[in-house]
Amino acid sequence: MNIRILPACSLVAALAASALTSFAAPLQNATPVYKVAPVYSRELRLDEVEGRVVVGFTISATGAVEHAKVIRSDDHALDRATLTAIAQWKFAPAMKDGVAVSVQAVQPVTFVLSDAAADAPRMVTSKSAPAQYSTSF
Repeated sequence: MNIRILPACSLVAALAASALTSFAAPLQNATPVYKVAPVYSRELRLDEVEGRVVVGFTISATGAVEHAKVIRSDDHALDRATLTAIAQWKFAPAMKDGVAVSVQAVQPVTFVLSDAAADAPRMVTSKSAPAQYSTSF
């Protein structure tokens, strides 16, 4: 009797383990569809403030940016402009199994004054899409 119960228990355990194994399609990353560059104020340009701000945020299932926060900053004078700009970004949402999902993203933004003229600042993002995605911070 125990011999028959053991294989049945093994089968149940195998089925339970396979139910935990995901055969789902991989996460398809969100892609930017609209970006706004941070405003590099005249005061910051005149003071020759340059630096990098790293922002973490959620890309919602609708493609909106939510809960943006500064993770690291070389100069806090650049933080507000960066957060204001990123809050306006729009994305085609990440997809998992054909369903739009929210994901966490990290985006570095670097402020650099042009060598040609102090009045020609530029904002550099390291990639056209957020640098990293994850399902949680």
